Amino acid sequence: MSSSLRAQTTLEYTTILAVVLVIGLIVIGLAMFFSQSSGGMTQTEAETYWASQARPIRVLGMQGYYYAGTPASGEIALSVENIDSKPITIMGLVLEPYTDDAEAFSTYTNHSADGTAGTFWDSSTPASPYWSNGVTLSPNERHSFYIRAPTICSNAGTASASTERFKNYLTIHYQTPDFTGLSFRGIKPIMGSCNPS
Repeated sequence: MSSSLRAQTTLEYTTILAVVLVIGLIVIGLAMFFSQSSGGMTQTEAETYWASQARPIRVLGMQGYYYAGTPASGEIALSVENIDSKPITIMGLVLEPYTDDAEAFSTYTNHSADGTAGTFWDSSTPASPYWSNGVTLSPNERHSFYIRAPTICSNAGTASASTERFKNYLTIHYQTPDFTGLSFRGIKPIMGSCNPS
């Protein structure tokens, strides 16, 4: 009789312990879920997303530059790759947040040492995202773009401007041999530090 009572007590104890452990795991899982979805994203998470999950164009590298000589200007360097099986023509790059309809994001083919020089590629805005000429990338081909705007890596005086860091959502407008007018907006922003140039 006493051994069956002991077995029943042990079974009840084990059941209660299992229920407590399951509840604890659920609480920990919910806490992790809400902390990750609350906007506390790290630069590593953003870089990992753009380098491994974004399709059909990946951003393999991103770097911000702050120009002390021309403080109302900044630059983001992006290294992009076509991971599709067909050629892709990039027709425009647009950054958000966007504060002024008159502000165009100027794109250059090379980095500038002071924010004023460089080979100009084209400009785009959310209302007019397309460049006059596109950049065609073959499958697995990489290309670097240098985007300049008063609100990135600068002290332009707007709420979104910062000389320390950049954090912008990126929309890539592109076309393939079969389709035109395509666009891809990343679900995570591009982000990083603004290095003095």
